[in-house]
Amino acid sequence: MITRFGLRNFSSATSKKVGFMGLGNMGFSMMRNCMSHGYEITAYDVDDKILEKAEELGAKIAPDVKAAATDQDFCLTMLPNTDIVEQTRMGSNGIFENAREGAYIIDSSTISPSASRKMAEEGAKLGFKVADAPVSGGVTGAEAGTLTFMVGCKKDHFDGVKDFLMSMGSNVFHCGAPGTGQTSKICNNLMLAIQMMAVSEGLALGEKLGIDPAVLSKICSTSTSSCWTLNTYNPRPGILEGVPSSNNYDGGFGVSLIKKDLSIVLDSAAEVNLDLQFGTKAIEFYHELERQGKGNKDFGIVYQYINSLEKK
Repeated sequence: MITRFGLRNFSSATSKKVGFMGLGNMGFSMMRNCMSHGYEITAYDVDDKILEKAEELGAKIAPDVKAAATDQDFCLTMLPNTDIVEQTRMGSNGIFENAREGAYIIDSSTISPSASRKMAEEGAKLGFKVADAPVSGGVTGAEAGTLTFMVGCKKDHFDGVKDFLMSMGSNVFHCGAPGTGQTSKICNNLMLAIQMMAVSEGLALGEKLGIDPAVLSKICSTSTSSCWTLNTYNPRPGILEGVPSSNNYDGGFGVSLIKKDLSIVLDSAAEVNLDLQFGTKAIEFYHELERQGKGNKDFGIVYQYINSLEKK
């Protein structure tokens, strides 16, 4: 059971102390941008090597969640799934047991909207300003500091959340009450997962019918099929520089992560009795890629899978 034991009164003085937990492909760049805006970072991750890199940039290193959360004005998590976020926030020696009263507790992971709402309710009882703030923009957006944040929080907490998140992004939207940020994110990723498959099918068909995929991409980018996946994150190798498809599908948004997000989508749809047939089909494709050992590859690798399919 979570208690207020050890919580301190929140200082009214302006402060920029952040406990940053989760330094993966996106989290590390987010932390770096946060530091560049003057925030004092205490970082924690299960990967010691990434913590060494964070320390080289000037971050303080925490041995555990408790140390990362203690005496911070902001605690931000960027973690793989709902279970890990729940444990990090509400588990023994977690954030809720150790953060000081009045702190902003912000989660930028992509997790279950209903779980996010429940955690916000628990955090509010303890005097925290809790927000779900998942992101869109991918690794490139995290590196450039141009992420879009979708925030679910109490209205009177939003300005403080926004000021902080603008150190890592260029767009911060208030979606509504706690949980609505996650709702926005899973709807976005549902569309993204299907969009990636649609672009891959179109490019694969065009190439097999004899058109240069670079020419087709340029045409479509100024036509009605124009979209972010095609223009900014093209899944066909050799079309765009600096994207995962041109780097052996390394360093991007992993197949296992998009599959995880689609699982959240389908669970959430079941809660409201909605049958998402395209979403159901999409998760089958990404599950097959994961089964083939490609879970850590960027999800654009679905292009290679689609391009290999033959009609039976």
